[in-house]
Amino acid sequence: MKNLTIKNIVKKSAIAATLASGLFAGTAIADTFNASLNLVQPISMAEVTQMDLGSLLAEDAATCTVTTAGARSGTACFGAGAGTLAAIDINGTTGMQVDIVLTNGASGSSELSFAPSMINNGEGATTLTGVTLQASHSLSLGGTLTVADGALAIANNVTSVDYQVDVTYQ
Repeated sequence: MKNLTIKNIVKKSAIAATLASGLFAGTAIADTFNASLNLVQPISMAEVTQMDLGSLLAEDAATCTVTTAGARSGTACFGAGAGTLAAIDINGTTGMQVDIVLTNGASGSSELSFAPSMINNGEGATTLTGVTLQASHSLSLGGTLTVADGALAIANNVTSVDYQVDVTYQ
């Protein structure tokens, strides 16, 4: 026969209470929450029209600048023809703010150097900050070419000069 003393009854009751409370205290709970976000389309650029500086005189230190509507001026500009401005389309998330930076370029052996400039978005600027990206955003670019070494440019048959356009979200 079992000995049901008060001491044993209290022990068993305490153990049962501990087990019962442990079942309720260890119960897990889960819920679902939301994280908000804003998807931003990656920026892309496409050259719609390549810049054409026209015919240039290969004379050291001579310059030719192409501005609004392709107008050319400077001692290196040869002939009466106009140049062609570059047209670069920028795509991204409409309404977002972007920074635009133009970087000077040069021909392969640095016979010629070129400083691009913006014609629409701030004429003559090379850096713009806080430009609101439009649904159809196009840059119009001109710039100034400087002949560093005309004889070397002719010897190397230089027909182009590089420059860079950087567009980044703020």
